[in-house]
Amino acid sequence: MRHPDTTAEFERWIWIELIGFDNAQDDFAVEEFMNTAGFAPDAASLLLFNPDFIHTHDGMSANRVFPPDICSYYGHPFSEQRQRQAWTQRQLQGLIRVLRGHGVKVFLSVFDVFVSDAWIGNHRELFHVRRNGEPLLSICPWKRLADGSYYEDFFIRQLIGTVKDYGFDGFHCADGYAHQRIPISEGDFSDDMVQQFTASSGIALPPDLQGKCDGCPHRIEARADWVWKNRRREWIGFYVSRISLFMSKLARALHAEKKRMVMNTAWTKDPFEAIYRYGVDYRAMADAGVDAFIAETAAGAAELDGFEQTSGQRPLYPFMAALLLVRACTRDVPLICLNGIKDATEQWSVLRHAPAALESEIYALSNLYQRGSGGTLTRCAAGLMACLADSIRPEEWRWLRQWWSRAWEFKPRRLMGVTLVWSDAAAERQLDDFIGTRRWTTHRLLHQLLARGAPVPAVVRIEQIESATGAILALNPHLFPETELQQIFAYGNGRKVLIGGCVPSASPPDLCFEDVYPPNPLCCMVYGVTTAPELTIERDGVEELPPEMRTVPEPSGPHAMFYHDLCFRRVSDSFLKACAEVISACAGGVRVLAKNESSKILGLENEKGTLRLLISNDQHGYSTTRIDVGRPIKQIQVRTGFPGMPPVPDGAHFQIRLPPRGAVVVDVE
Repeated sequence: MRHPDTTAEFERWIWIELIGFDNAQDDFAVEEFMNTAGFAPDAASLLLFNPDFIHTHDGMSANRVFPPDICSYYGHPFSEQRQRQAWTQRQLQGLIRVLRGHGVKVFLSVFDVFVSDAWIGNHRELFHVRRNGEPLLSICPWKRLADGSYYEDFFIRQLIGTVKDYGFDGFHCADGYAHQRIPISEGDFSDDMVQQFTASSGIALPPDLQGKCDGCPHRIEARADWVWKNRRREWIGFYVSRISLFMSKLARALHAEKKRMVMNTAWTKDPFEAIYRYGVDYRAMADAGVDAFIAETAAGAAELDGFEQTSGQRPLYPFMAALLLVRACTRDVPLICLNGIKDATEQWSVLRHAPAALESEIYALSNLYQRGSGGTLTRCAAGLMACLADSIRPEEWRWLRQWWSRAWEFKPRRLMGVTLVWSDAAAERQLDDFIGTRRWTTHRLLHQLLARGAPVPAVVRIEQIESATGAILALNPHLFPETELQQIFAYGNGRKVLIGGCVPSASPPDLCFEDVYPPNPLCCMVYGVTTAPELTIERDGVEELPPEMRTVPEPSGPHAMFYHDLCFRRVSDSFLKACAEVISACAGGVRVLAKNESSKILGLENEKGTLRLLISNDQHGYSTTRIDVGRPIKQIQVRTGFPGMPPVPDGAHFQIRLPPRGAVVVDVE
């Protein structure tokens, strides 16, 4: 037997179905899995899919045989390794025992959807009701059962019994339980949820919308329209408090049994959109006692599914921006990046069909940092979760281990980029600002700047701003309280860039320019520059504004999915490019020489003065780019498998070829 590697300096989790193991073997093929993978994971989340696994649990004496959709995701019939097997309760219990014997923490995960419906089929009152009155075959965990009791109380009782009887270490709160499946603008607008809303808020509906609406689609839709237009802020606040209550109950019950609770972030969303679209407040979740967040950062999978065609940008950049913001928002709760490898049920495989994109994703997400007291640099991600982890070949696991290790091996003392400033108070003000103006959120500004080459690899909380070094970036400064703005203006460790609504300052900026779309155009203010680039800000087209921003529709129906953008005000591409150029100039350090918008670069420096450069390519074809490191180069070592020809130094410059939609890592002395 080969001994799996246990030396990683980051956490390695897996999300896996029962089809990834073999109940015909004495150890359920656990040793075979670990020998193939080459390591023992720190934690394994078993995806048992159907929540009836929990609903129907009544002890272990019967040794029930599970239905197909517990034995594999949606009951899919086979994997590359084996046919789906019929698992029993005691076999699952044995699998958990063997995994834990190898030092693996084992979590239970289910979704809100199902195929078999032994219990769910008798409780259709729990199904989501969309704004058009259509029931969705998805459980809404915040609803009540037909007898008036809350589903969540039943669910938590059943969950605790299930976790204890099988020997799970905790619960992985995933799709449908960490957040609901549809946006809160889309539902649930059933009598139950609207009654809970009016009772908690004291808001009275118009007389013609009071009373029973269930079963009458046009009344449900009229009620939904009224609530979203007239009481949107309160509806969002109701969902935030409702979901936070569920999570705090769940965490308390699990912790009382010495079990852990981890949860997914809300459909890849940053702190603002998690609240606005799904009613999930990450700060409240952290306060509720969540032990770790699984950050939904599977950028390569989103790219293969064409989601970037909706947002207009490569998904990697929104996911990078979200990771930075979630890290700052949730303080010290560990973040584990969801590393989307493949999914047989959803029919995608980044590992097989776009390995360069997967490699690029790993390097990018693992090298985002939070600045702490004393100037410490801590990676935003504490590790990653391989999803899904069955049927991966030995050589593919070898690739993954190499990519993961390379991503975490370098320990920087200096980042060649700008540090974003995070403010809890500004984040709280974002909601009303967006509802009233549809101005760009901090996340949207950040990911659009990253996509244009702005190097922003770190975030710092406003109360620790003096621990930062180098240039800082404040987005939407008009949302910062006056005292925090003064802290930004007084920052003395580097240049300052402010982008968003214009704010007054005691001293005029060294550079200031506005976008061309009034009212309230975005403004860029820069302090500490001595020369200004030539800037030309041009319109991209005509913006037609509605008379009232509250009438702007949200994505609905088939376009309500998380990868469809909200409706935002127009911002010119030339303004964004000018801002990215200014940020790059303020960052100093390494830079792409030629006007090559597809090439992005992040520079890190360790204690020995070695530069590690992460150079990526957004094109679907090969790209050659020229790099300036700002000082004479002695030697260059390529750390990745490509390119095979080492770059030749030319003073402070070198030229390198980049793989399609991939990345290259080089060390420069």
